[in-house]
Amino acid sequence: MARTPIHTRTITVQVFDEGDGTISIEGSLQDVQPEGSKIFKQVRRAGDPRPPGVVHHMMNRLKVDRATAEIVKSAGDFPGQPLAGCGAVLGWLPKLEGVKIASGYTTKARELLGGPKGCAHMNTLLQVMANTRATASAYFGPSSDPASGGLKKDPVTETYSHPSMNSCHMWREDGPIVTLLKQGKNPVNEGA
Repeated sequence: MARTPIHTRTITVQVFDEGDGTISIEGSLQDVQPEGSKIFKQVRRAGDPRPPGVVHHMMNRLKVDRATAEIVKSAGDFPGQPLAGCGAVLGWLPKLEGVKIASGYTTKARELLGGPKGCAHMNTLLQVMANTRATASAYFGPSSDPASGGLKKDPVTETYSHPSMNSCHMWREDGPIVTLLKQGKNPVNEGA
């Protein structure tokens, strides 16, 4: 049996250093189905602005405090709405303001904008944006010492912190990246 493409989801996320102690995370999610798909018919309402094949197209912009990881602004656009009511989610995005993109973020975002309180597609985009922030933070860590790789040591508690710590097995507290950073070594050069 021949394979037939029926759906493509593309998520794009860009992170910008705003130079004022904040970063902007801009994300876009677009679902496209080939014209003539037998799975979903491309039924359009009158005046629908979506290009042929586009099912969903939404964007979100988060402004995040670099030092605290707190969302200070959340707004979006929904240029490709399959149903007229889909855009209501845009009014709910400010609920994320004050939430930190740190441990517990996924649960909090789902509480605020998940299921019948929001939009599954926007929630998916927000999760990818948060993960991308963590990845980007690994490269522009909050430390003023570039040799530390962004790893910070609290002088009182003697504990370490980093925006990517415990985000995956490589970044676990006792894992290879954090261990090398504690030793003042570059994980990339050391083959972590």
